[in-house]
Amino acid sequence: MISTILILTPVLVPVVKQAGIDSIYFGVLFIINNSIGLITPPVGTVLNVVAGVTKTSRSDLMKGVMPFLIAELIILLLMVLFPSFVTVPMCWFL
Repeated sequence: MISTILILTPVLVPVVKQAGIDSIYFGVLFIINNSIGLITPPVGTVLNVVAGVTKTSRSDLMKGVMPFLIAELIILLLMVLFPSFVTVPMCWFL
């Protein structure tokens, strides 16, 4: 995830600012999208590492990961549909 952040952030931040999107809101969505990408095939590096270390198949691991993946997708959907879930608590701390 660090490499994705280091490569894509300098490219995407000017686009986000030009589009008028709040940078903290974008950052939260960016990190959640990256975490979803780490556990989904075919490139899911965390899934591949865990499969290699535990000597289990990726399909068995996906069965265990699926509830967490669904929860992350629902949270991401809610944050996209209702940006105030991210921006209102942010205002409490600033």
